[in-house]
Amino acid sequence: MAMFEGARVEIHDEIWGEDCGQHTELGRTVSVWGRTASGTWLTRDDARCSLGEEDIDVLVENDGFLFITAEGVEQLVERVATAFPGAVVRYHSEDDGDVEGELDVAGVAPVFEIEYLMGRVKLN
Repeated sequence: MAMFEGARVEIHDEIWGEDCGQHTELGRTVSVWGRTASGTWLTRDDARCSLGEEDIDVLVENDGFLFITAEGVEQLVERVATAFPGAVVRYHSEDDGDVEGELDVAGVAPVFEIEYLMGRVKLN
């Protein structure tokens, strides 16, 4: 457990769209990255438990838009804190206008990544 003391773990909750010609695919991705206090990137092998879709409470509105409930965010943060005991866990979401974390994650594979496909928007 001492390995995670002082570690920083960030959860990024992002909504995205991909142009597919006649329509745009919409999705939501929840990604987790982390670094130890010494600067080493955390990996899935470091985690004390897994993270899957079943660990996140999501709701789907009538129009297909998917969002994570407030309780779901709490469950997600708790699950990630269980995976990395002693680490500081932060949640960043586009829904809150807070997408930028402190970790520079460019080019680094996430520890966990869950992708939801929300649907298609037809382009005229």
